[in-house]
Amino acid sequence: MNRLRGFFTLLFFMGYIVTYSQSPMTPGFKMLEGGQFEKARDFFSEYLKTDSLNQTALLCYGRGTGLAGNTTEAKEVFDKLQKRYPGNYEIDLNMAEAHMWSKDFKTALELYADLVKRDSTSFAATLGYANAYSENKEYDNALEYIAKALEIMPGNGNALVSRKYMRLGKASKYSYVGEFDKAISYFDLILAENAKDPDALINKAQALISLKKYDEANDVFEVLKSVSGKEVDAYLGMSRIANLQKEPKDALTIIEEGMAFTDSSTIVKASLGKVNALAWNKKFDESFQLLKELKTEYPDNLDVLAGFGRINIWSKGFAKGAGYFEELLKEKPGSFDGNLGYADAHHAQGLDDVAFKYVRKTLEYYDEQRDALKFLEKLYVAHDPTISSHIYFSKDNGGNTSENYQVSATYDPTPRFRTSLTYYQRSAKSSVSEIANQKVSVATISPGLSYKVNGRLKIGGEIGFLNTSEYQRVLGLLQADLNVGKYQQFQLKYNQEMQTFTSELIERNLKLDNITLNYNLSLPSKIGAYSQMIHTQVSDGNVRNLWFASVYYDIKQSPVLKAGFNYSYFSFKEQLPSIYFSPDVFRGYELFAAAENVNEEDAKWIYQAIFAGGLQQISSEKSQGIYRFDVKTGWKFSPRFMLMGYYMKSNSAASSVQGFTYNEWGLKTKWVLPFRKL
Repeated sequence: MNRLRGFFTLLFFMGYIVTYSQSPMTPGFKMLEGGQFEKARDFFSEYLKTDSLNQTALLCYGRGTGLAGNTTEAKEVFDKLQKRYPGNYEIDLNMAEAHMWSKDFKTALELYADLVKRDSTSFAATLGYANAYSENKEYDNALEYIAKALEIMPGNGNALVSRKYMRLGKASKYSYVGEFDKAISYFDLILAENAKDPDALINKAQALISLKKYDEANDVFEVLKSVSGKEVDAYLGMSRIANLQKEPKDALTIIEEGMAFTDSSTIVKASLGKVNALAWNKKFDESFQLLKELKTEYPDNLDVLAGFGRINIWSKGFAKGAGYFEELLKEKPGSFDGNLGYADAHHAQGLDDVAFKYVRKTLEYYDEQRDALKFLEKLYVAHDPTISSHIYFSKDNGGNTSENYQVSATYDPTPRFRTSLTYYQRSAKSSVSEIANQKVSVATISPGLSYKVNGRLKIGGEIGFLNTSEYQRVLGLLQADLNVGKYQQFQLKYNQEMQTFTSELIERNLKLDNITLNYNLSLPSKIGAYSQMIHTQVSDGNVRNLWFASVYYDIKQSPVLKAGFNYSYFSFKEQLPSIYFSPDVFRGYELFAAAENVNEEDAKWIYQAIFAGGLQQISSEKSQGIYRFDVKTGWKFSPRFMLMGYYMKSNSAASSVQGFTYNEWGLKTKWVLPFRKL
């Protein structure tokens, strides 16, 4: 609306050009009309030296002064005139407009209300009143009075432009709260009068994107491509849509085509669009190279600085990304990208105390901003108290069955500190053991805690109090998770567990002390690796060493689809086949494919599935074919509640302590309570 200031009462002054067409003040009037406000101010300042009480000259001097930027002096001029000519409509009209220039919109609204009450047929007052309502974001009233202004002066260009921006403002309010269909109805009103209005086209396309109506949004951008000077905006929008449709290669091709339409005013935003598209394609080196070139050419451009922060986060350089956003906030504390980007960088490192702080800072600057509110809700979902349940049943072809019930709860006193409590009960029965068809039960209560030390290290522990009808045990767990560089994670864990797979093993009171090292590598090239090594001391004196290695390729990242090769190896110091599966050596080789969409933001029907097949070799026996599959599916009712059922089966000896074909089926639920205490 800023572009309209200075025009609200300009028509009133145009009358002077006619009335005083041969007046010495005519050049000054034309300066005002042509927007040469500083020259007009100086002209009337000189004129007043010879005619200091001329009302028209003083009004014009006040207008030139205010429109040139000195609104305080302008209001002083009009105030003196109001005292000299109390009740003068023309002077009061200029005083109201002066408050618009100084952005004192509430006072301006009150003054225009009085002016319209005094003369409801005044076009200048009615237009000013409408614009004052608009600047106060009271768009319904603004639209009511702009309609009245157009009744007074049909087709007036200034009023039509004002109405367009009022409609844009009203639509923006609807978009802000997620009512995109209502917003689109206002954009369509603008487009009905001008089918190629760039502001309406861009905003309509953005609203359609928010509604995930990507094809319709693309159609709008196709129209925008035909608007001179807006081609780059069209290609940027279409590139973004291609990425949202999981077609990053197309996104890059589109923005490269759009680069042909750049000029000095659009080269930076177009180049930043290409930076994003390169990153969507995991071409981070090229993305950073382009950013460096932009930084050299435009060293003070804050959008380029934000680009460095954003691409660092996307390439898992979270701490470095945070540094760029921190630098941006020093330059512009109220930056939306800076505050929300700084929050995002810390969230990615697990430092959600900082993330909470800066999301809230974003909302202080941008009240009710939709993206910031979504981020805040995501943080609450990650830290609000959680109750999870897991009920499952199992059987193998060795006559072993089990019933299992588990309930877990978490509570985070702070974003870095988590407490948990788990209750687990297992009842096992064997049809072939010495205690055939007799259920043996074990129950465990396990309180635990974890703490995020910094962006790289997380530590945690748990104590388990296990009870059976024959004995009690206290079991411990200590764990440390360490991120090394961008792409590597290590986990070192010591835990104790009781062998509870079968009723006979429960009766034997066998305790396992495990030392586990897990390693994960995830590269931008879509190649990943996972490895696990476990050294186990069994309370009967036996020793187990296990190694598992997996190499995989990410075929698709959203939703996840990957395939790879697994190798597993384990051996026992002593062979006790009558008690539990304990070969001197076991080797397994398998190919696998896995898919899931559980972490997809908008997924309602959710699934996780893995299928694998290969060979296993036990001791010196011949290789045997193996298979396994694990299929989970369910429904995500909301980000706070989900339910999944599953069935898994495997004939791999590695899947069962007894080395038998193993079947398991069950139900999982997770409920995040809406406490919002952090």
